[in-house]
Amino acid sequence: MASIYRALAEHAKREAYPEAVEAAHANFATLGTAGKLPGPRLARPDRASL
Repeated sequence: MASIYRALAEHAKREAYPEAVEAAHANFATLGTAGKLPGPRLARPDRASL
Protein backbone atom coordinates (compact mmCIF):
# COMPACT_ATOMS: atom_id res chain seq x y z
CA MET A 1 0.00 0.00 0.00
CA ALA A 2 2.83 2.40 0.81
CA SER A 3 4.30 1.94 -2.66
CA ILE A 4 1.05 3.17 -4.19
CA TYR A 5 1.20 6.33 -2.11
CA ARG A 6 4.85 6.87 -3.06
CA ALA A 7 4.00 6.46 -6.74
CA LEU A 8 1.11 8.91 -6.46
CA ALA A 9 3.30 11.43 -4.63
CA GLU A 10 6.03 11.10 -7.28
CA HIS A 11 3.47 11.62 -10.04
CA ALA A 12 2.13 14.73 -8.30
CA LYS A 13 5.66 16.16 -8.00
CA ARG A 14 6.33 15.57 -11.69
CA GLU A 15 3.13 17.37 -12.63
CA ALA A 16 3.76 20.25 -10.21
CA TYR A 17 7.42 20.82 -11.16
CA PRO A 18 8.00 19.70 -14.77
CA GLU A 19 10.94 22.10 -15.19
CA ALA A 20 12.73 20.51 -12.23
CA VAL A 21 12.30 17.05 -13.76
CA GLU A 22 13.70 18.26 -17.09
CA ALA A 23 16.66 19.92 -15.35
CA ALA A 24 17.41 16.75 -13.39
CA HIS A 25 17.30 14.65 -16.56
CA ALA A 26 19.62 17.08 -18.35
CA ASN A 27 22.08 17.08 -15.42
CA PHE A 28 22.07 13.30 -15.27
CA ALA A 29 22.68 13.04 -19.02
CA THR A 30 25.57 15.50 -18.75
CA LEU A 31 27.18 13.49 -15.96
CA GLY A 32 26.81 10.29 -17.97
CA THR A 33 28.48 11.69 -21.08
CA ALA A 34 31.28 13.24 -19.01
CA GLY A 35 32.12 9.85 -17.49
CA LYS A 36 31.45 11.07 -13.94
CA LEU A 37 28.85 8.45 -13.06
CA PRO A 38 30.14 5.42 -11.21
CA GLY A 39 29.91 2.06 -12.88
CA PRO A 40 27.95 -0.90 -11.58
CA ARG A 41 28.99 -2.37 -8.26
CA LEU A 42 29.98 -5.99 -8.01
CA ALA A 43 27.65 -8.19 -6.02
CA ARG A 44 28.93 -9.22 -2.63
CA PRO A 45 27.56 -12.22 -0.79
CA ASP A 46 25.21 -11.39 2.03
CA ARG A 47 26.73 -12.22 5.42
CA ALA A 48 23.44 -13.72 6.59
CA SER A 49 23.52 -16.29 3.82
CA LEU A 50 27.03 -17.55 4.70
